[in-house]
Amino acid sequence: MQKKPKPFIHLFETPLGFYFYDVNTNDIVEVNKEMYEYLRNDYIAGEEINQEDLKNLKARGYLKTKRVEKTEHPATELLPFYAKTKMGQLILQVTQNCNLRCEYCVYSGNYETRGHTNKKMGFQTAKKAIDFLAEHSKNRNEVIIGFYGGEPLLEFSLMKQCVEYAEERLKGKKIEYSITTNATLLTDDVIKYFITNDFLVTVSLDGPREIQDECRKFLNDKGSFDTVMKNLKRIKERDREYFDRNVRVNTVLVVERGYECVDHFFKGNEIFSNLAISSAAVSDNFSKNKRSVSEKFHIEQQYELFKTFLAELGYLPSEDASLLMRPYLEQIYDMQGNSERSYREEVPSTWHRGGPCISGAMRLFVTAEGKLFPCERVCEISEYAQIGTLEEGLDLKKMSDILNIEKLTEKECRNCWAYSECNSCIRFCNGNRQEMKNALLSKCSEIRRSIEGILKDFTILQELGYDFEAEGR
Repeated sequence: MQKKPKPFIHLFETPLGFYFYDVNTNDIVEVNKEMYEYLRNDYIAGEEINQEDLKNLKARGYLKTKRVEKTEHPATELLPFYAKTKMGQLILQVTQNCNLRCEYCVYSGNYETRGHTNKKMGFQTAKKAIDFLAEHSKNRNEVIIGFYGGEPLLEFSLMKQCVEYAEERLKGKKIEYSITTNATLLTDDVIKYFITNDFLVTVSLDGPREIQDECRKFLNDKGSFDTVMKNLKRIKERDREYFDRNVRVNTVLVVERGYECVDHFFKGNEIFSNLAISSAAVSDNFSKNKRSVSEKFHIEQQYELFKTFLAELGYLPSEDASLLMRPYLEQIYDMQGNSERSYREEVPSTWHRGGPCISGAMRLFVTAEGKLFPCERVCEISEYAQIGTLEEGLDLKKMSDILNIEKLTEKECRNCWAYSECNSCIRFCNGNRQEMKNALLSKCSEIRRSIEGILKDFTILQELGYDFEAEGR
């Protein structure tokens, strides 16, 4: 006898209530404890359950069993159009070298990716890349050109050539320039140039002196903390408005160390008060040595999140909120937006899980050698991830395969409650199809835990009276 399909839901509880996330409607639904237990126990007949409550839930469109039947990304047919006319962001790897040697860097040799090399992008390659952007962005009025490395300021003269050429070649378009830098090579001339050209500057800084100097060292083994802090202050003194508007900080959290000391460093230093600060744990993608999060790190992180929630609810002063938690709060606030914008009657019969973007169209990463990849986060030695070259153009078949990456794991994906909220994509993959499938599936538990955490935290804030609309969210 064939099993009756179960409703496509995910149950979770908070200290104050019982809920399920309904995948078909993309909604969070509160239920009483009896209904929760009934759903949790596989709908066993004879349980004490108010059948009227069950009928009401179904009448409101919940508890459907519908799953996606065919895997195909909704943008598949539009991919050629987007790739040929709506390219939005070009990221130039102007060098594969760096003046720092950070142990956890994906180019450090401790990962199954390329290492630091002396390869740098020539101006002719950069010109071809900018020409490529011009030819493939005819239906865009605004584009972004980013500079990446290694450390891109090792090739500052090339960057200036690129900006000058782009202003001429892309005349008529609004161009936004960005750079990701360790900030150790900032001079007065570089700072003036960034301000003049309104660069967005993302500075890599991992926290207080003891952590930064341990993690981010010069070739002579000297720490970089004093240099980075001095240069951040120079930008702010030169133009405070520009500093607050255009400078942001990216922090790599070393999970073997505590969280509190990093959080307090940023929170306790006035220079960071108005900056956007993003953080991520040291990546295990392609790592030869897996890291484990210490209990100390986890406890301190959760405590800072708790204080941040209290500050959001008005029980603590706003200065007690964690600056490192701002991006996570934005994810929670997005949950409110998703529940309003993305309500649906049921999942489509043909669809694709969340995660992949329109590879090569939303952003295009060009290596120093002129190879093309969907973004700077993918593995550069992955043949599967390479979507073309400047000489040969884009490989639309590969781009379509990356866009439809769920086809590697469709059996597992279609029954996963995190289907539409998943963020897994080609950035986790390398090797042959089976190795890529294994890599994707190895991330599933972590992704589901993260999504469930966001669902719970969003729901808890609502339970405690946080008004997302009143707060302008």
